[in-house]
Amino acid sequence: MNNSESNPYTPPISLSHRQSLSEQTPTIQEALARGYDFGVDNVINQAWAMVKGSKGLIISSYLLMYAALLLGMMGLAVALSALDLLDTDKTSNSFLVEQLFNLLSAALTYPFLAGIYLIGIRRAAEQSVSINLVFSQFNNFWPLFVTGLLMTMMIAVGFMLLVVPGIYLSIAYLLAIPLVAERGLSPWQALETSRKAINQHWFKVFGLFFTLGLITLVSIIPLGIGLIWTLPLITLSIGVLYRIIFGVQTTAN
Repeated sequence: MNNSESNPYTPPISLSHRQSLSEQTPTIQEALARGYDFGVDNVINQAWAMVKGSKGLIISSYLLMYAALLLGMMGLAVALSALDLLDTDKTSNSFLVEQLFNLLSAALTYPFLAGIYLIGIRRAAEQSVSINLVFSQFNNFWPLFVTGLLMTMMIAVGFMLLVVPGIYLSIAYLLAIPLVAERGLSPWQALETSRKAINQHWFKVFGLFFTLGLITLVSIIPLGIGLIWTLPLITLSIGVLYRIIFGVQTTAN
């Protein structure tokens, strides 16, 4: 199962190797044209090998995201209460309040998730990572926000159309947010690039995340303690899959 010698997208182990990898990182068009392949067990094994050195950082990143969401929701609730808009007995108020909370949740979640995905992607390429990456994508707010909304709406419509299209799109768009964060693609470019790439091995990608879902379900049983390992495992698996498909651009750090 040692493919590191033949796979140019295996994490580099030295600065010279990293510089060589930078030269070999394909453009989006090249990545789509060349194709790729992977084994579900191989991706999970690679990700698991990186969990030990990344667990604290990734869990801290998720905790920061949830803390920001909680504070944001509390702040919005206080503001709405001051404006006397929390009277949910009024149908119009109830709808408005629900939409405001949904928008705030999306506005905070997508930049945080993009930063967390970037940690997984760079860790998969053995690049330096730090907690600062969690906040790095807020300057990319609008592309991420629009990508997230488009993705959510299209998946929702897909589920309304006999469910199957929704399942297809929920897998096909998995790498859209990472593509905005790592390659700076526009929302529609990111959605279409993710779909075209994953469509080459849709069932394998589905199998990967189905397996990760089962692992997560088992990890929740002991009071959720297992999430300390499975959340980093999922994040790093996304990073490994992304690296296999698109390669990872090197950074100055």
